[in-house]
Parts: sequence; C-alpha cells; structure tokens
Amino acid sequence: MMLSKKEISILIEIIFSISFAFIFMPYFYENNDNNLVLMDGLIRIVIEILVFTAIYFSVAYSLLEFVFKKRETKDERDDLINSKSYKVGYLLYEFSLFIFIGYVCSRMNFSFILKNLNNEGLYENFTLTDAGVVFMILGLLVFISIIKSLYQFYLYRSI
Repeated sequence: MMLSKKEISILIEIIFSISFAFIFMPYFYENNDNNLVLMDGLIRIVIEILVFTAIYFSVAYSLLEFVFKKRETKDERDDLINSKSYKVGYLLYEFSLFIFIGYVCSRMNFSFILKNLNNEGLYENFTLTDAGVVFMILGLLVFISIIKSLYQFYLYRSI
C-alpha cells in the first residue's frame, strides 16, 4: 500500500489531533471545575501547546518534503475531495455549536432551578465554569478535526 504525499500529510494531521487529545486534553479535564483564573499553570500549558505544535509540524513536514522531493500536481480531484471534506467539517461544526448551546442552556436552567430549591450541593455540580466551556470546545474541535481528516483520507484512498 503506497501512500501519496497528500495522504501522508493528512495522516500527519490525524496523528497530531490524536496526540493533542491524549497529551493536553487531560489537563483541561482535570481543571474542568475551576475558573480560568484559578487554573494552575494555564499560561505554561498554552506555551507548551504552541511549542509542541510548532516543533511537531516543522519536523513532520520537513521530513515529508525530504522524502517526497518531487511536487505533486493539483487537479480537480483534489479540489473535489477538499470541498467534500470541508463541507463535512463545516456541518459538524454547526452541529457541535447546536450541542454546545444546548449544553450551556441546560446547565444554566438546572443551576437556576437548584438554586431556587435551596439545594446547594447539587447547585455546585451544575454551575458552568469557564474551564468547563474551554474543555468542551477543545473536545469538540479535536473530534471534528479527526473526523474531517479521516473522511478526507478515505476520499483520497477511494476516489
């Protein structure tokens, strides 16, 4: 099974998304209940994410260019595959926005009801924090990125 330069480039994106999910998402999950101001080492983790991203893509694409020295031509097939995969990604983004708005509204409604019932224990569990919103957004973005790239890889392999 010979992979083209474009397919390997897509695999690099998929591997990055999966490694981001396993390396950095646990930090945001652990601090899910905190406020963004109270998150320990937030600036450090953002700097680590930026450095990891820059080093990963620099090394990966340098190796890719070193191995595949000749340029591949871009034709209508590439435009069709890109437009189909970005359409799926866009639809997933819209669907995740719908999920995100529903999540925020339901958390706000539950916390309002529990506050009026004077149930402080459950009220603390349903309050919406900044870090919880950041975790949910990052989780949805990683999920959508993986699905879009997998679909793009599938289209390159099948069409």
